[in-house]
Amino acid sequence: MRRWNGWGDDQIEVELPGFAQAFLEERLGMGRPTPEASLKEMAARMPVSRLAEHPLVNRDPLVRLRHSAGQSLPDWIALRSGTLPAYTDGVAFPSDSNEVALLLNFAG
Repeated sequence: MRRWNGWGDDQIEVELPGFAQAFLEERLGMGRPTPEASLKEMAARMPVSRLAEHPLVNRDPLVRLRHSAGQSLPDWIALRSGTLPAYTDGVAFPSDSNEVALLLNFAG
């Protein structure tokens, strides 16, 4: 299961070995934990979608939030810390070329 704001399974915890922590602190300095935004907090901040209703577009805030960033490290940090710069207005899951054409027409 993928976490909503990061990689991996939130049911699994792995302890960082002491030598690894010492190595990182020597190279990077002492780390400062950033506050972790919860899914509920982020959903509450979600602006209303600007899209008109369309049968193929999901405007549900949680679906939009889960698709508002990629999987790069900067995206993951933005999600985890609650500093996402933009939110998607809708998410579509077309199942065939006709639905793709309908969505492209809607987007135009």
